[in-house]
Amino acid sequence: MLVHHARVKGDFLMTTVLESYRVTAALLNMRSGPTTTSKILGQIKKDQVVEKLAESSDSQWLQYRRNNLDVWSAKKFLEKIPEEDPTIVYPWMAIADKEYGVVEIPGAKHNPRVLEYLSTVNNISTHWKSRDETAWCSAFVNWCVEKAGYVGTKSAVSTDWLAWGRKVYKPVKGCIAVFSREGGGGHVGFYFDETPALSETYIRVLGGNQEHMETEIGGVNLKHYKKSRLLGYRLPK
Repeated sequence: MLVHHARVKGDFLMTTVLESYRVTAALLNMRSGPTTTSKILGQIKKDQVVEKLAESSDSQWLQYRRNNLDVWSAKKFLEKIPEEDPTIVYPWMAIADKEYGVVEIPGAKHNPRVLEYLSTVNNISTHWKSRDETAWCSAFVNWCVEKAGYVGTKSAVSTDWLAWGRKVYKPVKGCIAVFSREGGGGHVGFYFDETPALSETYIRVLGGNQEHMETEIGGVNLKHYKKSRLLGYRLPK
């Protein structure tokens, strides 16, 4: 993304277009000004992402907002994140969208479509592949990406997607989002959008094995998950 320097204010350059940076140090000091003698206001951890507000005139410091404060950190410990193209339409999204509404069948019967999803993974037994009660969120993602011509993880374990493709720091619609679950385990689906609330941001995911709010039956749908439980985003290499 191009950054336009709007004006010089004091000893730093104000910007009108935000750039994102990733922290590369284990812990990085956040200071009140762009000098090593400025007061330390806190620290930020490795791999955290910040959005640039301004840059010092000597290009050694970046300003960003954290914990409702405008703070400064040394630029050498901040790596610019390449922008993902938001206009790219990932082919698996159309495939996943057509599956919207597929649900498990309560009781002894099993939805053959869910069993088709489960057939794409190879680390569970035939017994578990024959039951739509088996956790199938990862199987659904595997099925969709394979239908789109990609090789998935072949794994029923949702967190195995964290090793697939490449890491993405700023999500775009269609990227794969991996979450931890309360009580253990994980969940995976396709990023759709997100909504900030008072104390938490919620990420909406198009995915499978997502319990309907009223019926609690797992299906293919759109559902919100807490961003605080996000483990990572992935896209193909």
